[in-house]
Amino acid sequence: LVETFLARSNTTVIAAVRDPATAPSQSLQSLPKGESSHLIVVKIDAKSPTDPAAAVKTLQTEHSIDHIDVVIANAGISEDLSPVHEVSVSAIQDHVEVNAYGPVYLYQAVYPLLKKSTKPTFVGVGSPLGSIGGMEQRPFPNAAYGPSKAMLHWIVRKIHFENEDFVSFVSDPG
Repeated sequence: LVETFLARSNTTVIAAVRDPATAPSQSLQSLPKGESSHLIVVKIDAKSPTDPAAAVKTLQTEHSIDHIDVVIANAGISEDLSPVHEVSVSAIQDHVEVNAYGPVYLYQAVYPLLKKSTKPTFVGVGSPLGSIGGMEQRPFPNAAYGPSKAMLHWIVRKIHFENEDFVSFVSDPG
């Protein structure tokens, strides 16, 4: 996604990464850029309730960002695919922390900047495994991952209804 948007002209792409000091994070700077486009890398760990607000403050003070047009909540984990009778509550909590609370932290932090956009867009990267209605088509054990993505789906849909001027939807990468 970063590469695709960065290739456009006159575009600023903000890439949020867990650790900007790692080689993969630093390698983002070498991606091809469209004419007059540039990349800003900020630290956001989806488990952190404070990282998104700190990143927004950095964007405003150090990069003069006064609005954001599109936010893609892409962070997620799928580390436990246990069935309900075996899943630990701590595994469910870990998945909910990243897959549901993380996007809420992000949305709340970027909300003022989205409100200043002429076409604010918030996208949550979801999963069909988070579908309650489609569960019978995907009978996979995923008692930690599925409910966390179902929460994300609900939250992103609610953003749509709370903000008539926003475009807000869940995208299924699969």
